Parts: sequence; structure tokens; C-alpha cells
Amino acid sequence: MKSHIPSARPLWSLLEDAVVESDPERGHLTVHGRWGDILLHDESPVVLEALHRMTLGPVSLENIPALHENFVSWKSGTGRPCQMWRRLKQTLDQLGGCVIPSLGLDDGVGPILSVVAIAGDAVFTLPHIPHSQPISILADTSIEGLNGDQAMVCPGLDYQVTLHRAPATEIAKSLMHSPSSTIAEIANNLQVERLIVADVVAYIAGAGFIVLPPGEIGSAACADG
Repeated sequence: MKSHIPSARPLWSLLEDAVVESDPERGHLTVHGRWGDILLHDESPVVLEALHRMTLGPVSLENIPALHENFVSWKSGTGRPCQMWRRLKQTLDQLGGCVIPSLGLDDGVGPILSVVAIAGDAVFTLPHIPHSQPISILADTSIEGLNGDQAMVCPGLDYQVTLHRAPATEIAKSLMHSPSSTIAEIANNLQVERLIVADVVAYIAGAGFIVLPPGEIGSAACADG
């Protein structure tokens, strides 16, 4: 199934303890993280710039000139990722749980949620879920306090979802308080734009928290086209 294209702003960062080291003589990069060292053989300027920006916090990678035009095309649904984006995506996939996908709005305040791995080999996807598709949260999911934020956690999952602010917090709690609901129903009940609800649900689903009938959830990687 196709992957979800966010209407809001997809953001990326590296874990705070990740360190990027370049070795031009050997032609590779090394990312030192909590699960060991990851050797990357793509040391192209775009990859270097992307990883540098990601060490500074959640960033919009479309601001890199070489990626901007293709990103706009992808967001509008009129194009597929260019070769350079695919190369960058392959690098991000290699980094696994060191990468933090986040979602922001167009208000410049920062992310409304972040998906943080608790396992080094975690794989994040961004599935498309129809607005009328009944969905529910895994039964053992809870919301706990985490460094001043709230976070969705569930035993056995490779990710937790940090809920930084509205409307992500309200959407997550709405899912928690209903045995089954749809994106359309949540948007109507909370008076939140349906596309934003769809974005938040896609990120929560990509982290593994959403229950859907078999075959109903996409498995294409985030921003894979």
C-alpha cells in the first residue's frame, strides 16, 4: 500500500547522544550512537549536510537546496523522490533507531510529536490510513510523563511517541479513550483539521501503536514515495 504524505511538516533529527564523524581519507562516515558505531559509505555533500543539520535538532530536510524541488513535488503528489533523496533515505534507514522522525506545523514553534526508538534496529514506516478506516490503539498502551512531555508507550514496541503539544496530545488521548474510531470522527469531535489528524495518526501507526485489520496498513517507508 502507498505511504502517507504529510500535509504538515515532516522533520528529522538524530538522537542527542549521536555523533557524526567524517573520514575523508577512507571515504566514509561513522555515526557513534547508544547502540554502537554505524559505518556509512555515502559521504556525499547532501548526506553530510543532512546529518549535520539533524544533530542540531528537528529540521526540515527540504531546506537543503539539492532536495527542495523534489520534496515540493513529492508533497504535492506530482512526483517521486529523486535519486539524491533515495540515497539520503537509504542512509537514514541504515541509521535505524538513531533517527527521530517528528511532525511539525507551519507555525515555526517546533514539533507536535516525535517518534523515538528504544531499539537500535527499529524500522519506522509512515502508512496511509483512509479517513473512514476504523482504528484503535494497542490494549497495553499508556501515556506517561517523560522529561516534561507526555509519551505514548507500549510493552514490546520498538518506539515510543513523545507528545510535545496540541493537537497531537488531544488526538492521541482521543484514540486512547475510544475502543475504535476513525480519522474523520476524531477530527469532527476535536474540531481539528482532518489532514492534521491523519498526519498524527500516521506517525502513531508508523510507530506500531495502531491496530488495523490484516493487510489494511501500508508498509512503505516514510517519504519513500
